[in-house]
Amino acid sequence: MAYLLYLKDKIKLAKQTGQRTVHVFSNDSKTFSAMTFRLSFDNDIMQDSFLFDVEKSYKSMLMQNIIGKVIDLAKLDVPVILIGEIGTGKKRIAQLMHENSSRSSHPFYSFYCLDLTDEEYEEAFREQLLFKDDHFVLKYNVIEKSSNGILYLDQFSELPGDLMINVLKSFQKGTEQLFRYNETAKPRLILSVNMESYAKLVNTSNWKLILGMLNPQVIMIPPLRERKEDIPLLINSFIRELKSKSNKFSELSISDDALNACNSYSWPGNMRQLNNALLQGAVLSHGKTIESHHFPFSMNWKLPYKLGRNI
Repeated sequence: MAYLLYLKDKIKLAKQTGQRTVHVFSNDSKTFSAMTFRLSFDNDIMQDSFLFDVEKSYKSMLMQNIIGKVIDLAKLDVPVILIGEIGTGKKRIAQLMHENSSRSSHPFYSFYCLDLTDEEYEEAFREQLLFKDDHFVLKYNVIEKSSNGILYLDQFSELPGDLMINVLKSFQKGTEQLFRYNETAKPRLILSVNMESYAKLVNTSNWKLILGMLNPQVIMIPPLRERKEDIPLLINSFIRELKSKSNKFSELSISDDALNACNSYSWPGNMRQLNNALLQGAVLSHGKTIESHHFPFSMNWKLPYKLGRNI
């Protein structure tokens, strides 16, 4: 009851101030929920819809803290570096930040940096000389595509060291150049850094240069094995998503044995691996009940091997 009154007060305040998003917390004996509502007003009737289903509920205090920081940082128009293992949801966090910022009506443009070729770099980050309104201007493709929104450099840490610095220099030049194509196009920069690469990068001169050039806020995202209490909620969220997307999964569920298997597994690939395992389980169970033997072989391999039970 107290929580409902708290939520009512938050929504009432949002209505009075014209806010379009509300971030609320609930904390009971079983779970912690971090919820973001997008609000619309129609004849004094308020409707809400959740942003990013997987962010609805978190039981772990780790993610409680991180989601709170993300919502706060969304309001600050500064560069952000997201650090975490592969599959921890860095891009989803960046999207959540975008949705809760003043730039939400502008593009969220994700640029994939892994295996970036010289030609791709030149096309995206090098200036192009154009003639506009009786004078020459410089155009930067990646900045135009993310104009006044978010430029998310996915797998930025996988670039060679020199290329990291060149990309940031091109970004700064493109947003500060006097004779640029679109003088108002200055996106917010968010970098994705993988944990393994960060361990190698942190003591290098390039890392010091990056910090000096951007003066960023840094968020560390914990791996799934350090917040296993989130696993049941993530599983339920993914199953609901599958049900909503296809009628063949309308009866999908997960057995207690399969749920225990998920809780006991280390998930080196984090949320991405969990989603892939659940998708395989959904397909092999023909949209019924996911059992542990429906998961990938690496999760449930046991001796002695039994045909039909380890696939």
